Amino acid sequence: MLEIKKFETLEKLYNAVRLLKNDDYYFLWEFLKEINKDNDELMVLLTLDKKEILLTCEHSNQEELPKISDIYYSAHLFENEIYDFYGKPTIWAKNHILRLHNFPKNYFPKRKLGKAIVEEKQDYIFTKTKFEWEVKVQVGPIHAWIIPPAHFRFTVDGDDTLNLDIQNGWVYKWIENYFIKEKDLQKLLKTSNEIAWDSKVVASLSFVKLIEQSANLKISEITKLNRVIALELERVYNHIWTIWAILNDIGQWYLLNWFLEIREEFLNLNKEIYWDRLLWWIVNFWKNNINLDKQKAEKILETIEKITDRFENLLDIAINSSWIYDRLFTTWIVKEETALTHSALWLGAKASWLKQDFRQIDDYYKDFNFQCMLGENGDCFDRFNVRAEEVKQSFEIIKNTISKLEKIGFKDKEKEQKIRLKDGYFVARTEWHRWENLQIIYIENWEIKYYKFKDPSFVNWTLLEYAVLNNIIADFPVCNKSFDMSYSGVDL
Repeated sequence: MLEIKKFETLEKLYNAVRLLKNDDYYFLWEFLKEINKDNDELMVLLTLDKKEILLTCEHSNQEELPKISDIYYSAHLFENEIYDFYGKPTIWAKNHILRLHNFPKNYFPKRKLGKAIVEEKQDYIFTKTKFEWEVKVQVGPIHAWIIPPAHFRFTVDGDDTLNLDIQNGWVYKWIENYFIKEKDLQKLLKTSNEIAWDSKVVASLSFVKLIEQSANLKISEITKLNRVIALELERVYNHIWTIWAILNDIGQWYLLNWFLEIREEFLNLNKEIYWDRLLWWIVNFWKNNINLDKQKAEKILETIEKITDRFENLLDIAINSSWIYDRLFTTWIVKEETALTHSALWLGAKASWLKQDFRQIDDYYKDFNFQCMLGENGDCFDRFNVRAEEVKQSFEIIKNTISKLEKIGFKDKEKEQKIRLKDGYFVARTEWHRWENLQIIYIENWEIKYYKFKDPSFVNWTLLEYAVLNNIIADFPVCNKSFDMSYSGVDL
């Protein structure tokens, strides 16, 4: 449930955030909305268990923002993003600007009405160090794989990495702006399917949840259970893909192709059941475009039954391999306190013993007695294991969900519902293979006036800068794969 608290001054909002931090609220988001040519609205989103609190304050657009990153370290990423899009620095950010995009100077793409405080943008300055034998190694922004660009600059002394600077955000795609300009909800739903190629179900479902909240649409149990199955199938093929990538980067070619074959079987299953290998266009407002019938459900169960033993046998070989253990154990460690300080999400948290899995409190999973998979050391080996255990967990969730459908029936008799949006803020969170997909909209006069999308990689990237210390550059590919970051999560 979303609680909204409005404050008269930025100072009062800042003090409220500090008090909530003392009560163990977890930081999710800080963002800005332009109200008119004179005023902005600062918003901070925090959570504790099922409770979400949105703190807001309308203020002059000439007023500098408080330094929320004094309270939650990861807020500095959002403060830099606010500067990048609105030209609105925090008190702290005047001389520490992270340029996420190669915009022209004095250009702020989301500042349409008011004026920016600063007169000129600053270039990003990579960290300067003073070691006698240091060497700078630059990687990117063009990547050897066909992926969005990113720039990594390593500072090394011999084999030891002393520092890593990461600069993302080279291709701004105007997606968030499009959600404000386009009025056709079906076109927006189609776009939500296209935000990330490997996360079509989760991204579109979060948007669907927003509209369903605003329009107060009632969702049947059959529709919910079908969505859970699609979500878990999406998780399975993505996790197996990353397991393959980790093994590839440590030269385990005799194993990796077997995992790739299993992934291919699930992609073919998706094609047979949902008409698309990557699960395109499954969910819709108040319903699904595709629901299972008994025959399709049996096909899914048959595939899981056929693959489970093979998958577990391959995992036993991998986990008990001294070669794999030596390459992954104690490699790129993220300690629990580091993960907590950075408001880490998904594997960056779970492998470091932080119970961050939205499915634990999601109503869609309320009857599953859900257990959060955790690691102990926060290293590549734990991230590999957590991912593998989640695949097996997804198998069980899918089987239990189909069992529920068999009891209540596969045919959904839900009557058509008309969409009438009501005004206000609405937040939707959906668990995915990179942890939660978080979206927020603001509705005014029955139209979307504000839209924001958060990829969990946005805060998790900084974990790599800590994990790399005193490790060798040669381990960067496998460690990067173990986190499974989204390169395009800052390009929306």
